[in-house]
Amino acid sequence: MLLYRVFPYLETAPAADPGHPLYVETAAQGRGRWDNPNLYSTMYLSQSPEAAIGETFGNLVRWTPKMFQFPALPGSVKALATFRFDEEAHPLLDLDDAGVLSQRGIRPTHVVIRNRPRTQQIAAHIFAEGSWSGIQWWSYHRPQWTAVALWDIAGLTVVEVEDISTHPALAAAGTTLSKPTRGF
Repeated sequence: MLLYRVFPYLETAPAADPGHPLYVETAAQGRGRWDNPNLYSTMYLSQSPEAAIGETFGNLVRWTPKMFQFPALPGSVKALATFRFDEEAHPLLDLDDAGVLSQRGIRPTHVVIRNRPRTQQIAAHIFAEGSWSGIQWWSYHRPQWTAVALWDIAGLTVVEVEDISTHPALAAAGTTLSKPTRGF
């Protein structure tokens, strides 16, 4: 399976450092819906380039070229990473499966609602099962998009890193979310 992520890219960054596609910022952990920094670090990805871009920039009122800047990491720019993910060796729990939700007593609204304590509690219970590398669910911004949260990134291999500003998925995400991208 291919997965995609928007991240601050620094071409010279080693794997363990900020700016590398596999780097997970630990200082920001806890703010995400599925984070449990006392248990694991979370990397958020999507199953399409359009979804990765839409999930990253979807809450911005206006899309402008400034959204690609990341001043906190000098010399970096937000980019789109493509990963190959070995789902057979590193399974994901699908929270878009009614049977999975029913088994765990989880209502669909518990997955989609932006109630961080509740979603973090759900993720902690799934993590404690010890059978999953992460979860997948539908996007808040567009239910047809699949979002992924990984706490075990061992199954990821970087395929490529691309410039978002010229990527066709930028226009597609902008159209889907009614965010004009003309002039980029």
